[in-house]
Amino acid sequence: MKHLYYFLTAVLLLISASLLSQTTKEEFLKDRRHASGIYQPYFFEATKSTPAPKGYTPFYISHYGRHGSRWVQTPDTYTYPQEILSKAHKEGVLTPLGESVYERVDAAAKDAWNRYGDLSQLGAKEHKEIAERMFLSFPEVFSTKNGKRCKIYSRSTIVPRCILSMAANNEKLKELNPEIEFIREASDRNRYLNNKYTQAKKDSVYAIRDNFLTRNLDINMFVSKLFKDTVYAANNISNPLSFMRSIHLIATDIPCVDSLDFTLLDIFTDDELFTLWQGSNMSIYYACGPSGVNGKVVRDSTKLLVKDILDCAERAVNGGGISADLRFGHDSYAIPLISFMDIKGMNITTNDPEKIYQVWSDFKVSPMGVNLQIVFYKSSKNPEILVKILHCEKEVEIPVKSDIAPYYKWEDFKAYYKAKLAD
Repeated sequence: MKHLYYFLTAVLLLISASLLSQTTKEEFLKDRRHASGIYQPYFFEATKSTPAPKGYTPFYISHYGRHGSRWVQTPDTYTYPQEILSKAHKEGVLTPLGESVYERVDAAAKDAWNRYGDLSQLGAKEHKEIAERMFLSFPEVFSTKNGKRCKIYSRSTIVPRCILSMAANNEKLKELNPEIEFIREASDRNRYLNNKYTQAKKDSVYAIRDNFLTRNLDINMFVSKLFKDTVYAANNISNPLSFMRSIHLIATDIPCVDSLDFTLLDIFTDDELFTLWQGSNMSIYYACGPSGVNGKVVRDSTKLLVKDILDCAERAVNGGGISADLRFGHDSYAIPLISFMDIKGMNITTNDPEKIYQVWSDFKVSPMGVNLQIVFYKSSKNPEILVKILHCEKEVEIPVKSDIAPYYKWEDFKAYYKAKLAD
């Protein structure tokens, strides 16, 4: 009977997860900002919170957050199309649209110069706002009333955008309650924040993506919108797909940079945007998502982080004196964590690259500033500790037996993930 229960539960979770994670073309195009994928800025949408069981109040938060919005990391993304368009501009072979694209790409490239991968002001703002909502949603955790101490341990990778995201978060919490005590750290010693893993079959994955894009994009049509002379374009653009993808990546990152007041998304048709996003989504899914290609490798890589989450929580539950453990890292570690934790709708595997978007969407799983908040509750009348998980500040479910989901008994929660760590 017990096995039947778990089997039926797994089936129901799989069905509901598929519905939750599915992205249709119509849904995607309702907001062109979805085209940014993992570059999508953090958009907070208020949702109804399930009240905690009677008598329970929050006392501890375990958190992992990706850095906020940033510039594109690689200089070549900007300089490759910039140099081609600049040369064509000087030789007078650009269409009016091409001239406009040249001016916008040039402006974006100059704005990004020597800021590659850096946190933007918008990225810092995102983390301040996330921190403020966390403070207001769980005031008991951050309270110092009646002699209570609030001690927070914050740590980040040594990458500046993560350190600055941590600083923005801590700054806002300190503004809201100056009595909060902070321990801050940015060190490679905390290797669980960014444990390295190998991207299996990297070249073949890129080949799958590029083959899909080549078959489904009319790249010559896109180029002809920008160049008067297609022969000139053919002779001067060594890799038309990379040219188009670079402009697309610049376009999708512009919303992350509040110093720019224009868009490049308008130069792409709906079909082009949807197809280009599918290609990017494939890359992320294969690199660090729950794919059959690399999924086990990346899930296993996050075991150190999950162990740290469990160990720190155990100390907090046993009166260790820490009110919150705040961790700041990257999407390439947040995505495996989300997959490992079997968060509903975000851990589905498919072997068909052209159906990935139907079960897994990068902008839903890991936008800029994506965060997991694991909130712990206690009661003076009941010894059982309860746990709730928030993904991007929304309640989510996990495959742990509970009659009060999205709340789970800490002992059940801990047992489930310890079993996964041992697997």
